[in-house]
Amino acid sequence: MAEYEIPPEEYNFECVLPPNDEAAEWHELPEYLSAKKNCESLIHRASKRAGGHHHSVEVIDNDREIGGPSIEILGGGEITWNLEASGSVPILRYLTLHLKELDKFLSFEITVLDEEMKERVLKISNKRSHCVISNEKKFDDAGNEIEYSVCVLPLKIGKGWQMTCLDLVSLCKNAFGTEKPNTLAITVKGECRLSKIFFHNKRYSDAEMPPHLRSVG
Repeated sequence: MAEYEIPPEEYNFECVLPPNDEAAEWHELPEYLSAKKNCESLIHRASKRAGGHHHSVEVIDNDREIGGPSIEILGGGEITWNLEASGSVPILRYLTLHLKELDKFLSFEITVLDEEMKERVLKISNKRSHCVISNEKKFDDAGNEIEYSVCVLPLKIGKGWQMTCLDLVSLCKNAFGTEKPNTLAITVKGECRLSKIFFHNKRYSDAEMPPHLRSVG
């Protein structure tokens, strides 16, 4: 499990998507390749049943609406960034996702580690109308049982491409009574297009952000 860290004040932005390596090819991102493989397994299982659903995660090389690449998720597709495994655990307050809802189910899950060294999960979905908090259990790779807290929250976003900014400190304080989250993983599910995921230490206007993170190029 990741060590808990206090964020240094000089940090401003930390990118998940687009990758920090500007030369990285989106089609070769390990998270994308893993998501593609999982979709193939879903399709294989669905082909054995009548009425199987379409599942896909695809890179759109040049999304005409935003003038750049995006990742399209359909059906039961999902994509996960395991930040703990990558050795980069963001410790900044805000998480922003630039995404487009495709008029169907959409959710994202954020797993954090707080100052009590406990895992908490925020599940944010446009299928929910109210908040639900629960305690759940899972087993780690060594077979040890781990108890963690889950908060399910409703999501409302407008039509077209939207910047969705989450105050992780406030969300964790209101849901779990803790307020120093380190983000371990992000999973996006459902039907949407996704072009940016990044962390930042304070709220910025679009014009104040680096050009590659702006909603308008």
